[in-house]
Amino acid sequence: MFKEKLVKYYDNITPEQLDKLNEYYILLSEHSKLYNLTAITEEDEVVIKHYYDSLMFYEALELQGKKNLKILDMGSGAGFPGLVAAIMNEACSFTLVDSVNKKINFIKIVAEQLQLENITAIHARSEALGQDLDYRECFDIGVARSVAYLPVLCEYILPFIKVGGKMIITKEYPYEEELLTSKKALKVLGGKLIKDQIYDLPVYGNKRVFLTFNKEKKTPAEYPRREGIPSRKSI
Repeated sequence: MFKEKLVKYYDNITPEQLDKLNEYYILLSEHSKLYNLTAITEEDEVVIKHYYDSLMFYEALELQGKKNLKILDMGSGAGFPGLVAAIMNEACSFTLVDSVNKKINFIKIVAEQLQLENITAIHARSEALGQDLDYRECFDIGVARSVAYLPVLCEYILPFIKVGGKMIITKEYPYEEELLTSKKALKVLGGKLIKDQIYDLPVYGNKRVFLTFNKEKKTPAEYPRREGIPSRKSI
């Protein structure tokens, strides 16, 4: 049923990709019985709010036909949108980061079961990882679903993005107030909004927006600040 439900809303997909997304869904269902991987568990909701939404994220990334790009998914949870995007484009590499170890372990299980060689899963907080020179300013694209207030997300993600790269965030509508309060953070951290793309989730009607930012200059070395500071005192 998962396959039929997904292609009802998104049919730009190969049979191989659909099989892998289906296997991913089966693993998610099985492991969610043992671990709290996601608050959304009912099949119809999972199809639309996780898989379809992640496929919309994949479209916003504009990765069709692209190769060798390095994409960071910060706060990936059970792998959305990073795992879905990695299945859709196995020629690009995806680094999925989350602070909850059981979710990272699950991502590793899925990657092994589906034989996805383009995934790296890391258990870490963005504040510490962003100061690691092996990860700092080395990604072409950084993404996150609405896991934090926008000024905080800017500090979590922009330090990882190379100059000339992009940060793409999804937010619930309305989003203008968060964007307004992010002006200082964007200026300090080197980001600039270049596009906002509003979309609706089918059936449930959630109105959301993709916010795309260019990384125009290097992020100052003091960012990200120590663990907990960005969320308590945003720029």
